[in-house]
Amino acid sequence: MRMSKYNTSHNGGELGWLACVVPFYEGVWGMQKYKMKAVLSAAAVVVSLFSGGASPALATNINVSAAANFCAPPNPNDPTPLGDLITAFQNTTGYTVTLVQCGATGTLANQITSGNSLNVDLFLAANSATPASLASGYGVGSPFVYAVGTLAFWSNTPGVNVSSGYNSSTYSKVAVANTTTAPYGTAASQLLTGRYGLTAPLSSNSLVNIYSNIDTTFQAVKNQTETVGFVALSQICKNGAYPPSGSSALAYPPTDTSVSPVIYNYDPINQSGLRIARSARTSAEDTALNAFVAYLTDHTLSPQSQMITTLLNYCYGVP
Repeated sequence: MRMSKYNTSHNGGELGWLACVVPFYEGVWGMQKYKMKAVLSAAAVVVSLFSGGASPALATNINVSAAANFCAPPNPNDPTPLGDLITAFQNTTGYTVTLVQCGATGTLANQITSGNSLNVDLFLAANSATPASLASGYGVGSPFVYAVGTLAFWSNTPGVNVSSGYNSSTYSKVAVANTTTAPYGTAASQLLTGRYGLTAPLSSNSLVNIYSNIDTTFQAVKNQTETVGFVALSQICKNGAYPPSGSSALAYPPTDTSVSPVIYNYDPINQSGLRIARSARTSAEDTALNAFVAYLTDHTLSPQSQMITTLLNYCYGVP
């Protein structure tokens, strides 16, 4: 497998954990907003001055909601995959992209199906099933896969080595994201109940502590509230390498071919996006939306596209 500057707000009631940090930082935790300005080329500045107004592209914005593994920073000042992509896209095109919600895939979907008060134009989920289920009633066009995720078993507690994998007799508790709304939680559930024989549902299993989404799960292990937990590999990967210094991890592929017979761990995490239908969207915004989707699905190898660079930097698989 081959492995922003942007404005941000989110549902503070459900997702108070989120701290999407960008250079134009205005606040941490709860309802937040971040503002950025697209970088103008000298030519664009000249055009703007002679036309007596701002470039049309600069006034064109699209709203995005994204799964936590793709938009929530491990630490307050850390970059994120989506943040890196938005910054590069804005600097290249002059369009602006606003992250309006970052959290569990199921929570994001519920916002869209409950009236889409956040005016989401593009939904970036952590699975393929949810965008597929929204496509006919709420989408424009077909879903597309933008990244392939991997589940990782991780500990940030000194002296704990998890490189040999999960063992229920070794760990009295394991942190897992919500098994219904968070796809990485679903994958962890499939692994724990299938390969390791834990009794379902995990929400009532004494060996498991359930967290609302993959970021709150990660934070619990990072802060040593939990000794071990299942997180997204991308959360503990930097520049294509993992885990962070001083911690221990084991990446679990969907299917383990290193043993015989082959072991099924969980369904592939094909993270998919969907354009969301919105009657108030202008033709200029449609153009910006389509341009951003094209950016997210550009898998050019030579020269290597920004999308491939970003996926590899955060240990995602390239679709």
